[in-house]
Amino acid sequence: IQLDPAEIVTYQSRGIAYTLLGKWQRAIQDFDKAIQLDPNDGVPYNARGLAYRGLGQDEKADADKAKACSLDSKYC
Repeated sequence: IQLDPAEIVTYQSRGIAYTLLGKWQRAIQDFDKAIQLDPNDGVPYNARGLAYRGLGQDEKADADKAKACSLDSKYC
């Protein structure tokens, strides 16, 4: 991220790592940044939805799932 702060994949990858560690808030921060960099990519919406689900925030999780689905049918 220090080498290229505009690279979406690095934020997605670190967010996934945080998700696997159960660090939901840190994951959401990285997915938020990835979404800011490319709001038309379904990956960070789908992944952020999983993090929200981990926090028990089902409405936010469902909204992110729906957004990911609207961007890419593989998330439907």
